[in-house]
Amino acid sequence: MSKSNEMIRLATRKGYNISESGEVLNPKGKVVKGTIIRAKNCSYKTFAINDKGMSRPILVHRFVAYRKFGEVALVAECIKHINGNSLDNQPNNIELGTYKDIYERTKKEKGGTKSCL
Repeated sequence: MSKSNEMIRLATRKGYNISESGEVLNPKGKVVKGTIIRAKNCSYKTFAINDKGMSRPILVHRFVAYRKFGEVALVAECIKHINGNSLDNQPNNIELGTYKDIYERTKKEKGGTKSCL
């Protein structure tokens, strides 16, 4: 099991959740302040939880997918943002997919330029 998937499961066991607007909620129901990282040509929201004295980052869109789809999200080829906005993590904007889906959609919509999904 990857460390990322392990941390997603741990966050769930600790009581972290997702709001309808795609914000991460701590076990007390408060919005978790995260950070934005840049990966490839996209920006993604992350949050961190402590595990054995170390802070471990979790990609918010992957956590949303896990809360929405369960274990199948951890083995999905990729997690897609339906509207193409990699910072929009609302559950209704997240779906499971393949890199081929992203390539075909990007090619059709952007004339072949890379976008975040």
